[in-house]
Amino acid sequence: MKKFPRTTLLFLFLLLYYFPVKAENILSLDNNFFPEGITATKNGDLLVGSLKENKIVKFKNKKNKPEIFIPSNFNNLNSVIGILADDRNKILWACSSNPGVSNYPSDELVSLKAFDLNSGAPLQSYEFPNGGFCNDITLDKNGNVYVTDSFNPRILRLNKSKSRLETWFENEAFEGEGFNLNGITFVNDHIYTVKMNSGELFKIGVSDNGKPINFSKINLPRPLNKPDGIEAINKNNFLVAENRTQGTWKGSLTNINLSKKVTLTTIRDNLDTPTTVAIIGKEAWVLQAQFSHLFGDEKDIPPGPFEIIGVQYKPSILTKIKKLLDFKN
Repeated sequence: MKKFPRTTLLFLFLLLYYFPVKAENILSLDNNFFPEGITATKNGDLLVGSLKENKIVKFKNKKNKPEIFIPSNFNNLNSVIGILADDRNKILWACSSNPGVSNYPSDELVSLKAFDLNSGAPLQSYEFPNGGFCNDITLDKNGNVYVTDSFNPRILRLNKSKSRLETWFENEAFEGEGFNLNGITFVNDHIYTVKMNSGELFKIGVSDNGKPINFSKINLPRPLNKPDGIEAINKNNFLVAENRTQGTWKGSLTNINLSKKVTLTTIRDNLDTPTTVAIIGKEAWVLQAQFSHLFGDEKDIPPGPFEIIGVQYKPSILTKIKKLLDFKN
């Protein structure tokens, strides 16, 4: 460990004693919830969708107990995958798909659903053309809605004037077996999306007229591990949920930095199937979905408590000091 003058060490010890490093925040969900999607509103509310219970709950700002926002199977809502709060238009967008594990099996077609962000009242449902798997959602600066299709090599966009989803960008690079495109986010006039089965990250420009331009694959130091949700912090930094490292269902929350030298930095590891993340201020709220109890070897074993962990993705000065002094939690 690096040596410091005694006066410096004394000051650091006193600083940590009187202003201890804040522990991670943890929110809990019902035992059978199996969360998949999470989103945050501008006022700090968190909304979480259930893969198993076909419902959406809300954690009001600074509240630790969730309340039902969209009841199970309401408005033919199937398993809830990606969700997104559209504060500008007061809409909660939700991907309604059927991975075959719901407690409320339905023949409802795969769709993108819109609910009132304040009341939860149903507004509209948009079917996926020719089927597919509605996975994740993002908005561009003009409020246009984009969704990934994990079963077809395309990104769809909502044509509001015609009230339908249409293929916005299709590419053979999105093809593959199993789940392909997954998380999607928008920043600085570009769409970024990850491909789950190959660990790739793609970038597509959005022109002034809304057309896709300048498609490229971003060269990463290594393939991402089964990437799921991705969220932009700014134009150079993204948080991504990685999964199933070394044959397990354990994963991590990872920062992708796209400066001159692209880097991947683990923000939080040893997470049990992190699916996606929502950002409030300097805190990232990441889900632990425990999918081994749905799809893996432990599917006949009840899961543990479902937790959403609040992680500081921008470490405070006290956290940096603690790491510098090599203290342990």
